[in-house]
Amino acid sequence: MPLILLKHIEEGQIGLWEISEELEELIQLAKLSEADKTTYSEISTLNRKKEWLATRVLLSKLYQQAPRINYHGDGRPYLETGEFQISISHTKGYVSIMLHQSAIPGIDIELSTRNIERVASRFLSYEETEACRNGSEFSNRMHVIHWCAKEAIFKMIPFSNIEFATDISIKLNDAKLDHGIFKGIFNTKSDYYPIGLEYLEFKNVVIVWGCFRD
Repeated sequence: MPLILLKHIEEGQIGLWEISEELEELIQLAKLSEADKTTYSEISTLNRKKEWLATRVLLSKLYQQAPRINYHGDGRPYLETGEFQISISHTKGYVSIMLHQSAIPGIDIELSTRNIERVASRFLSYEETEACRNGSEFSNRMHVIHWCAKEAIFKMIPFSNIEFATDISIKLNDAKLDHGIFKGIFNTKSDYYPIGLEYLEFKNVVIVWGCFRD
């Protein structure tokens, strides 16, 4: 079973699952409740079915007697019962979950090979754009880390109408290692919130996570 990464963090844990199973195997592994079977029946595409099922399988590996995953009106996931808050991310062939006991978690994953440069101007400030340069060229790797960082913050902050380029700032000028700690800032008109972040490159996946404490 491809639970390829299990990382324990303070008051929680992170899991990464590589989706290599056929659909029928995932259905058997997921052990869906009647309510989940109804939700599953409404999913139309094969890739989305696999992601949805793999997320439930992964949760069962992280959480004994895993509760059902529900969703708020804004799409934010939550556990029906239990002591943890949850954040979910997926990219082609992978799903990830972050659980945390006392803060709002945010996790995002992306393939390190994804070309982000063509959309970078939509989510990066001028300073962040310059931080993604490698001499005269742009570093797609830095673009991916910045993208994941902003997505992770977006998932954890209980605010709406967020402008990625101006409301979320990433302070990362160097990412030479395959893991590291850095800082993000969420800016409102009246205040700002510093947010500690971590990144990890595992196989061909970039993972960024953090927690929001109001």
